[in-house]
Amino acid sequence: MRKMLLIVSLLLLLSAVLLPQTAGFAQSGYDKSSLATDQAKGTELAKKFSTIQIMAPLAPIALSPFFGITCLSGTSILCNMGVLPKNDFLMGNKALNNWLVFIVFLALSIATSLPKMTAVSKGFGQAIDRLETYAGIISYFGIYYLSSMGQDNAAKQVAYSAGIISFTGDTLLMIAAAINIIVINTVKYFFELLVWISPIPALDAAFETANKAVTAALAAVYAFSPYLAMILNIILFLICLVIFNWARRNVTYFRAMLVEPVIAKLLGKTNFSPPANIKSKISVFVEQGEPLLKVFPARKIHRIKKKEMCYLTTGKAGLFLVKLRLIRQPKIEKLDMTNAQIEISSGLLSNTIEITSQEMTKPVGLTFSKIYNKQTDNFAAALRPFGKVMVSSGAEGKKAAGISPAQPEIA
Repeated sequence: MRKMLLIVSLLLLLSAVLLPQTAGFAQSGYDKSSLATDQAKGTELAKKFSTIQIMAPLAPIALSPFFGITCLSGTSILCNMGVLPKNDFLMGNKALNNWLVFIVFLALSIATSLPKMTAVSKGFGQAIDRLETYAGIISYFGIYYLSSMGQDNAAKQVAYSAGIISFTGDTLLMIAAAINIIVINTVKYFFELLVWISPIPALDAAFETANKAVTAALAAVYAFSPYLAMILNIILFLICLVIFNWARRNVTYFRAMLVEPVIAKLLGKTNFSPPANIKSKISVFVEQGEPLLKVFPARKIHRIKKKEMCYLTTGKAGLFLVKLRLIRQPKIEKLDMTNAQIEISSGLLSNTIEITSQEMTKPVGLTFSKIYNKQTDNFAAALRPFGKVMVSSGAEGKKAAGISPAQPEIA
């Protein structure tokens, strides 16, 4: 369903700009002898230029935001120098055709790429990857707006209006472009994480080099044929869209297990209790709800999917898993705690809460990040009213954190 919504939203955004142009062109009654009609045709063609300018180079931007902008700036400069074929889209972009822009983004590309070349330093590179993505999106849109300032572009006319809310054609296209970049970049980021945990030596450097080579190749295609670049971008987007939900869940999981501990160490942060806004949202749906920590189920639990990030929450009526959603109501699953046994165990890269009870056919395994290591005793105390709690680690073995719901003392 979410895949279909993304596809439909993208098609609607594109049609909001392209359909008015097509209709206007069909109604023009083109006549070669009419200068006024020729001018109208030129105006309609100029509208389509805006669509190509924004959508065609999105693939290199999505794969490597800073390096993608570097490649586009370099191809723009080379086109203007006559080294590459004439390209009206690139040569007319004053923001990209700028040596300062090229040098700045080249420096940013090197600074963000070098940490990804080795497994040892890749944790830092992955920690700033999301920042690079959103910074790249903002930079790309900023460059486009700077290049179009002062132009009488028909795409700046209102293309959609609903009450007091209205959007220009450019705004709708940029929303579609942001969706495009995020979908492709999320899938790429997932494979980067898989490469990071792979035991194969030098695979990190090979993957990063290949990513940069593909980015440069797609930018070169855009220089020679913007229309072909747009087709390739749409194909790549649709391929990534097919696995987007699965990749996004796994990206969230791997970020929590591998990247968040790196960020926590850099920031020196030790308390990772859910923020106040999360607590207030959950309390609306769970009476006296108190979220303890972020967890990832090891298997599907009714509506909550495997590795879907949710909050283990205590409430007046029992113990819950709560999956918050942006627009729709959260997914809430109450865990059966009849004669329950709860084991909190520490692993090499992650920790686990395993819950077994009289009515469960299979134990419920909940994986959580190592960032919560210093809060384990607090979790044991909060879970004690729901069953017998055991806390174990590789070095210390198992220790009882509660004999039963009626005996809260930690042994």
